[in-house]
Amino acid sequence: MSLHLPHPLATALSTLFFLILLLAFYIYQSPSTLHFSTPHPHHSTSDIPGLSFTLAQMSTFPPTLLVTLQNTHPSTTYTLLKWATPLDASALDTGVFTVTAPDGKQVQQIIRKITRKMPPPPGQVITLRPGMNVTREVLFDVSDMARPGRYRVQAKGTWKGGWTKERAEVTTKDLWGFAESEFGGWRFETEVVDVMVD
Repeated sequence: MSLHLPHPLATALSTLFFLILLLAFYIYQSPSTLHFSTPHPHHSTSDIPGLSFTLAQMSTFPPTLLVTLQNTHPSTTYTLLKWATPLDASALDTGVFTVTAPDGKQVQQIIRKITRKMPPPPGQVITLRPGMNVTREVLFDVSDMARPGRYRVQAKGTWKGGWTKERAEVTTKDLWGFAESEFGGWRFETEVVDVMVD
């Protein structure tokens, strides 16, 4: 009795078909991580209730702004991730601020890719109880405002993460999943302010 071995091409096609089915099953069953840094679309134009940024000039040379985030909500405490907001130490490197020169042209800024430590360390998370505020001074690069005159500055972007609870209640799991938090993807936008440069 002769033994018929499967044709090599048939074996290869069967193996490929099996791998495709396995991959499709894995993608279907696995929890999606595609939304890690994508804003929630239904919150894409919303401000967080009671939170507002203000900008005020502190110095004309070097040009310096005072950023203030105020919580005016009567009863809600917010814990927020500072990344990619005006409170972030890397705000000038991540395109949070737009600067318009005296001639009306937008100042081209160098946007750098920032490598972040995960989960976000304690210094990158702030808590604002009702009535509280937090401030930060932002010193602009003189090369971005090289000519004397009146510049126009605005900050806008999206919150990377935020919760309506105290910092102590935000778990490590919450921090790892900050993009899926209550306010991950909610927008912020400041008024446009004049910045005088001597």
